[in-house]
Amino acid sequence: MADDTGRARFDLSGSQNEEIQGAPPVLSRSELRERRLSETVTLNRYLYLQAQQLEHMLLEAADLQALLEVLLVSMPRHFSFQACELWLYDPENVLANLIVGGQRYGQQLQLLHDAFPIQELYDLEPDIVLIDATDSRMFEVLKSEHGIDHALLMPLTDAGRMIGSLHLGLQDDSLVLGEAEEGLVAHLTAIISSCFKSAVSQQQISQLTMLDPLTQISNMRGFEKDIAREISRARRADQPVTVLLMEIDEFDDLYDHYGKRRGEFVVKKVAERISSDLRATDMMARLSRPKFAVLIPGSGEMLGQDIAERMRGDIEDFAIDDGRGAVLQVCISIGLVTWEPKNYPAVDMPQLARQMESVANKALETAKSKGGNRVTQSRLSTLIL
Repeated sequence: MADDTGRARFDLSGSQNEEIQGAPPVLSRSELRERRLSETVTLNRYLYLQAQQLEHMLLEAADLQALLEVLLVSMPRHFSFQACELWLYDPENVLANLIVGGQRYGQQLQLLHDAFPIQELYDLEPDIVLIDATDSRMFEVLKSEHGIDHALLMPLTDAGRMIGSLHLGLQDDSLVLGEAEEGLVAHLTAIISSCFKSAVSQQQISQLTMLDPLTQISNMRGFEKDIAREISRARRADQPVTVLLMEIDEFDDLYDHYGKRRGEFVVKKVAERISSDLRATDMMARLSRPKFAVLIPGSGEMLGQDIAERMRGDIEDFAIDDGRGAVLQVCISIGLVTWEPKNYPAVDMPQLARQMESVANKALETAKSKGGNRVTQSRLSTLIL
C-alpha cells in the first residue's frame, strides 16, 4: 500500500508491498526489442557516409602532419566546403616547433598565443554552431576568403579546455543540420580533438628520436619520413620537389687536425648557415657527420640549382670564428635531383624516395671527385611505375 503522501510502503522485512506509483511498467525482452526497433532516427545518409569515411582518415593519420593534411586539405574537399581554417592555441610555441612546413597552409593554419579569440566564438559551453553573414563572428573567421556567407564552427577541446577551433566555409545555405546531424558532427568534432591530442603527444615523442642532438635539425630517420611525406604531397599537388645532398669537403682531414670539438663546432655552424638560407617550407637534415640533406618543395631544376649555388657560395665566403681567435673556412659539395610528377609519373612513393636519394648521392660523389666546392645535378631516368 501507499501512504497518504503517495510513497510506496515497505514492511519490516524490507520488501515492497505495492509498485511505486508512476514507475514505467516492466517490459519483457520481446517488448523491449520491439520498442528498440521502432525508435528509429532519420539521418542525412550522405552526411553520415562522408563522416564515416572522414573518421577512418582521421584515425589512420600517421602523424601530426598527416592529420593536418586531412583537416585542411581532405576534409573540405570531402564535404564540398569552399574554405577551411584551423585555429590552434599555442601559448608556448610547442606546436610551432612540432609542425613541419606549417607555413604552406598560409592563413588556413593559425597558431594563437591567446585563447581569448577562440573562446569568443562560442558560448560558455562550447558546441558546434552554424553561422551566417548576419552573425558578427563571420567578421572574425575565414577573413582571407571571399564569397563565404556561412560557416560551420567546430570547437576542439581537451578535458573541457579549448585547444582550437575548426572553421568550414560555405557560399550558400546548403548545409542543413537537424538534431541527428548535429549529434553526428559533434561526434566528429570529438574524434578530431582526440586525434589531434594523440598526434601531438606522438610527435613530441618522435621528435626526440628524429632530431640530431648536435644541430637540432632532423636526423636520417627524420629525413626519410620527411622525403616520403613531401613526395606524396608533390604528387597530390602535381608540383616538383628537389633534393639536395651536401657534404663538407675534406672534413675528415679537418676533424683529424683540429679534433672532435672543433669538428663538431664547424658542423653546427655550417648547419646554422645553410638553415638561414632556407624558406619556411624547406626542410634540412643531418645524415652523417659531415653530410646534410635539404628538401625543397615546389622547386624545379632551375630554382633548385639557384638555391644550391647560393648555399655553396655562402659557405665558401663564411668565416667561422671558433671564439678563440681562430678562423676556419670550409667548402661544400652538393648533389641535386628533381622529381617532376608530369615528366616522371610514379605510384610507388617509397621506391621513388630511394631512387631520388641514390641519384642525388651519385651527383654528390661526382661533385667531390671533381675537386669539391661545386654543384652537380643528376636526373631521374627510368622509374618503377
